[in-house]
Amino acid sequence: MKAKLLTLLPGMRWIPHDIPSQDSAKPKHKSKSRNPFSSKHAAAPHGALRARKSNISLTSEPDAELDARTHAQGQSMFFAALPLEIRRMVYEYVMGCETVHLTMGMKKRFGHFVCEDQCSGEKECGCRVLVGGREGGRLDGGSVRVLCVCRRMYSESIPHLYRAHTFSLLHLTHLLYLPSRLPQQRINTIRTLRLRWAIRALPYLRRGPTQRLAYREDTANWERGWGILAGMEGLRDLYVVLVDPSPQGMWERNWVKLEERLLEPVKGVVRPRWFEVVLPFASCRLDWDMGESAVVLRKPVEGEDE
Repeated sequence: MKAKLLTLLPGMRWIPHDIPSQDSAKPKHKSKSRNPFSSKHAAAPHGALRARKSNISLTSEPDAELDARTHAQGQSMFFAALPLEIRRMVYEYVMGCETVHLTMGMKKRFGHFVCEDQCSGEKECGCRVLVGGREGGRLDGGSVRVLCVCRRMYSESIPHLYRAHTFSLLHLTHLLYLPSRLPQQRINTIRTLRLRWAIRALPYLRRGPTQRLAYREDTANWERGWGILAGMEGLRDLYVVLVDPSPQGMWERNWVKLEERLLEPVKGVVRPRWFEVVLPFASCRLDWDMGESAVVLRKPVEGEDE
């Protein structure tokens, strides 16, 4: 590799910044010919950032918290010469912007595969996944390997892994396990989320003379799911499809009776600027007062819930 570089760039001399040169004690004579790869200043010590003059209006304020737990990597021209704003553009370009489905293995570990239906403008795709997970196309290895270069590059680029991609959850379980499998600071960087929420049993349904909740677990998961969405600080675009997979829509009559109560937790999701919920039945009402939430309710298109 060194010989190849020297062939392509004959005027370039490769000298590691963190290893002192053997002839450093010898006097150096200035050459009349200007080397475009030379620097007017001596090489900066390993980890130190060199001062640079720039005519562009970009200012990179030092991050004291980041500097305290990572190495400055001043020997790298990527960190020494490029301001943070430009580096963020590079991270965003490398990470890409694909639609990613999460999977969950037997040990409750998240996996992922890239959506097979990457049609622009489509909110729903034809992908299906079981809770046990599936194998499929993953994110480009090059974009993920950026995270393994060094701790500083990981710290600077990791938000772009979550911010740029669209996360499409095909099962409610994936949403419920997010807080226990991802740090909250990573969850807060997700901007676009799609969720297919199948109603297993109807929340808030009461039966019997005692009028106790018939499905306590499903009621708790209903409230917890909307609570997780409400707590995602960076969420800007949210699309939720509620479906009733039961035969002949067995929950429709009870849903219509409890619809106002069922939509109460939805009002707490106020951060998304674009928020749409597809209700499970054509008989649902759309004129509910949703408070400060920007949610838009709509009825399912024929065949959408299949």
